[in-house]
Amino acid sequence: MKIKPVKGRPMLHWVGKRPIDTVGNYPAQLVETYNVENPEKEPTYDQFKDGPNLLFHGDNKEILSTLMVQGFRGKIDLIYIDPPFASGADYVRKVALRGKKDELEAEGHSISEQIQYTDIWANDTYLQFMYERLILMRELLSDKGSIYVHCDWRMNSYLRLVLDEILGKDNFRNEIIWTFGGKGMANVKKHYFRNQNSILFYSKTDSINPNLKSGSVSQSVIDRFGKYMNDNYQIIYGKLRSSGDALEVKKAAAAFFKKHGYHPNDDDIVRDYSEGSFLRDVWNDIPIVRQSGTYQEFVGYPTQKPEDLLKRIIKVSSNEGDIVLDCFVGSGTTAAVAEKLGRRWIAADINKGAIQTTIKRLQGVPPPPSEELAIIVSITMMPTPIWSEGILYLKNMACKLIGRRHFLMALWMEHSSKSLT
Repeated sequence: MKIKPVKGRPMLHWVGKRPIDTVGNYPAQLVETYNVENPEKEPTYDQFKDGPNLLFHGDNKEILSTLMVQGFRGKIDLIYIDPPFASGADYVRKVALRGKKDELEAEGHSISEQIQYTDIWANDTYLQFMYERLILMRELLSDKGSIYVHCDWRMNSYLRLVLDEILGKDNFRNEIIWTFGGKGMANVKKHYFRNQNSILFYSKTDSINPNLKSGSVSQSVIDRFGKYMNDNYQIIYGKLRSSGDALEVKKAAAAFFKKHGYHPNDDDIVRDYSEGSFLRDVWNDIPIVRQSGTYQEFVGYPTQKPEDLLKRIIKVSSNEGDIVLDCFVGSGTTAAVAEKLGRRWIAADINKGAIQTTIKRLQGVPPPPSEELAIIVSITMMPTPIWSEGILYLKNMACKLIGRRHFLMALWMEHSSKSLT
């Protein structure tokens, strides 16, 4: 299958830079299903429309290629990715071993450690890795689709130029600054304390229609106009006029006249914040996981992002029934939030721990009120998956469900010449 050329002028060069011009199909092996009867042998778009959500284990380049060949080209409405930041870190999760007091060494880590997320890159390798995958993501996006690329100070300037080239600089929408608290401020000696990430927001075309209201009224709006509002956060003209703020009264009256063609009466609504305030591009109201109010979300994954962050992005740039893709799914936040918000989703990761964590997390997602409740009586989740000949064997897995699971999911593994062990 042919790939369309990139849109923009190449402004960034690196050793080994080359675009993708064709893709092939990499057969996927169905491994597990949850509440799926008679699953299909191939994860095609036609089957996906009324079938299960999809979770893939494998190289996301091959997975994105497979999705294109299987009919998903131009069908994805929202992509969020939290790729490696090229931070030079090697994230490791501790694993308890029964009866083992001494630690054994293997591949640079003890047996009681499991590599969750490796973020060690040469710059040229990293850029080519992202370039290839972002080209494929562009092909999968629908004309109304958007992509959010989560990064930090290490690579945001590079990725901005890569995205300008692939999607066109006219389709850049925002660099969202997500700022949060953190530890280690006392140890900073030679630069300002870094407590923010960047989220690069692009569209495929100009046909997007994001819902840019947050669903909640900002405190600054309440502080300024609260005493002129009714219980639905709507500003009443008579109350505003009695404030003596001539400039605000004049602005509100002019806007009302332009919209309705007559001067407002005292009981008319001149501003409506019932659906929330308009979002700005600095988000300082969402704490990181394990800060106040988010302890219960933490699933032990080192790069986990808070649900409120994904909830905002998914609500702004998709509607119920739209398809959301995250091919660096990590802790499973995107899939879990998409499930809760009634979106279709496709998720992928090359890390075994990410697949384990995502499955376990999805099983704990509470069903919507309109759905039957499934009660998980006993679960012992996959302590050690063993991969052999492209088949996943799950050891010691016991899962009893009462009622009907509220989510549909199929787990696929990409066949690859690369070793998954």
